[in-house]
Amino acid sequence: MAKPNLRVKIYGARGSYSPTSGTASSIGVNTTCLRVDIGNHLLIFDAGSGIIKLGQDLVKEKLANGNHEKKWKFHIFFTHMHLDHIVGFPYFAMLYMPKTELHFLSPRILDYDLKDILNTFMHPPFFPVSMEDLPFEKHFYQLAEKILCYFYEDHFELHHISEVPEGGWIAKISCMRNYMHPKGGSFFYKIETPEGRKVVFASDTEGYIGGDQKLVGFAKGADLLFHDAQYNKDEYQKFQGFGHSTFEMACEVANQAEVKKLLLFHHDPNHDDDTLRDLESKAQKLFPASSIASECMEFEF
Repeated sequence: MAKPNLRVKIYGARGSYSPTSGTASSIGVNTTCLRVDIGNHLLIFDAGSGIIKLGQDLVKEKLANGNHEKKWKFHIFFTHMHLDHIVGFPYFAMLYMPKTELHFLSPRILDYDLKDILNTFMHPPFFPVSMEDLPFEKHFYQLAEKILCYFYEDHFELHHISEVPEGGWIAKISCMRNYMHPKGGSFFYKIETPEGRKVVFASDTEGYIGGDQKLVGFAKGADLLFHDAQYNKDEYQKFQGFGHSTFEMACEVANQAEVKKLLLFHHDPNHDDDTLRDLESKAQKLFPASSIASECMEFEF
């Protein structure tokens, strides 16, 4: 069977923090983390607690391949730096492997660089091991709305939006600034292939009346749209301004953007399986191709 051009796997779909009730969830309990395989490249979006299981899987995969590769290269993109999106990072197994080569890509948030944030987070007294103590190779890159990331078969390049790179790329990553999240906002990401496939990751956003028109344009015609849907209508009345959406807001964007599939994302830690399935059922009345995002879901294009 031919290898798919684009594969997306969910390792964490929760928001805020992992549920603490001890009740098992078929939806999953881990916070934000997506794995995207494009050609020979492996991309990771956010490092919530889901990245811990991803790291365990990667160790098994690499060792099963015979350990012949000179370097194990990965690319980590961050939407923003709130704790639920980086909490799993210190426990990512690949940090402790000498063959690992990690490329960190993120826009600036407020006045902070990603390198400074991760060095502070993974450092005593918050963590017993600092980044500089670890054996992996690290590279940091700053993204922006006008900076696009092009992946080729064996490398990637950053280009200003006004530049037209040579052909041969297999994926293009663009980002959009989202101001509807407190204390610095966050960023949405769009993954595109030359064949026209599109996946949009739009978590941690609060909807507008009539739909976020900038996001509608960004996600236009996407095969897959991940959209924040943390609250139901009653909860939203209490937490308006916290930077999260309802399923109605997500469906409004999905309808206007004419996406093929909507995944409701960033689940509230207090929502159990029954609550989430009820939200899914209600969302499907507004946008039939809606589903609750669940750990271990995979999509191939």
